[in-house]
Formats: sequence, C-alpha cells, structure tokens
Amino acid sequence: MEPPFPALLCLLGLLATASGAAECPSSAWIPFRSSCYIFIQGTLEESDNIDEARNLCKDNASGADIISIKNKDENTFIQETFKNHWQGPDYISLGMFFDTDDNAFKWFDKSEMKFTNWIEEESNEELLNTCASMYTKSGEWKKISCEDLPRTGTLCKTAFAYEKKYLPDKTALTTTLVIIFTIVVTVSAALFWFLYKRNMSSGALCITHHSTAEMPYSDETVLIDEENEYTA
Repeated sequence: MEPPFPALLCLLGLLATASGAAECPSSAWIPFRSSCYIFIQGTLEESDNIDEARNLCKDNASGADIISIKNKDENTFIQETFKNHWQGPDYISLGMFFDTDDNAFKWFDKSEMKFTNWIEEESNEELLNTCASMYTKSGEWKKISCEDLPRTGTLCKTAFAYEKKYLPDKTALTTTLVIIFTIVVTVSAALFWFLYKRNMSSGALCITHHSTAEMPYSDETVLIDEENEYTA
C-alpha cells in the first residue's frame, strides 16, 4: 500500500502552479492584487457616451469593463499610477451610474458598492442621468451628468486571466471550500495510514517475542525430574 503523501504533494503543487498562472492580457496592463488596469488615451469622440467607453474596454480584453473601485487601497493605487505612470488627464470617467429604481449608485460591471470617495456636495442635488468622475490628483470622486463625462481617455479594468477562467463570480468561495476539504481528507488518510502501519509493526514484534521466549522452570518441575531419576 503506497502512502498518500505523494498525492498530497501533487495537490499542493497543482495549487501553487495554478496560483502562479494569473496574468494580465498583455504587458500594457498594470497588475494590482487580483486585477489588471490600462489607461487608453484619446479614443472617444465628443458624441460618444459611457457605452462606447465600455465597448472600448471590452475590445481590448475579454471580460474588461470601465473602471470600478472596491476599496481605498485600489483608489490610492489608481491615483498613484496616474501620477507616476499614466500621467493622464485631471479627470477620468468612473464606471458608475445612479439607478433611480433603487435610488443608489451602482457599478456597470455589477461589483458591490462597498466604498465611495465623494467630494463634499449638496445633498439635495438632482441625480437623474448621473454618473461619476475621479479627480486624479486627489483621488476624490465627483458626480457629473452622464452626457458630460470626460472623453480624454478611458481607464479599463479586468480580472486576472486565471481568475476569469477558474474562479467565476459567486463560485470562488465554493471552490476554496472544496480545496480545503480535499486537503483535510488527504491529510487524514495519510495520518490513518501511518498509524495503521505502526500498529502492524508493533503487533508483529510482539508475536515474534512471544514465540522465542523460554519457558521458566518452577520448583515443581525440578521435583518431578528428581523423582524420575530416582525411579530409574
């Protein structure tokens, strides 16, 4: 019986290889955590709207869309990258719109809205047909009419190639739990095999020792031997 340790090592090797397979669509994209980013300059006309910007992103990479921002770290990354790398315009369009049905802002790529960074504005402003832009110098967001969005460039975002292929939305948690369960089962099988082999070895040792042990002499045995010699 072969030990399950090689299977465990193989599984861990596959996981390491898979995690290393994450990559951006091309060298023009800049990676940050689990996503890739590219700023495409001067490609929109004055008559173009947010849909043309989204299509531009999708044409550059499968699954790409106009930028959505999940947290403060990502917002800071975008601000710093504009300063040090892209050196683009002062304002860029965000992939966000105001949904009048739910009375809330939403991302076009359907990401959950967990973070905002609005410039202080009046709370009673009209939000019909409202989108958003980012001031790249400070990273702050500004509400703006969807018809007046900046057209000097488009910031696109896409997930790592590995994540798009193997970890689709709403299944990442399930996949992680399956992997953890598989590892736990494999380790348990390895421990069971080790204990089983140790018990088998201990049992064999006891049997050998018992068969080779000498039978001890007692006073009664010595007395019987002496009587037999006397009778003879």
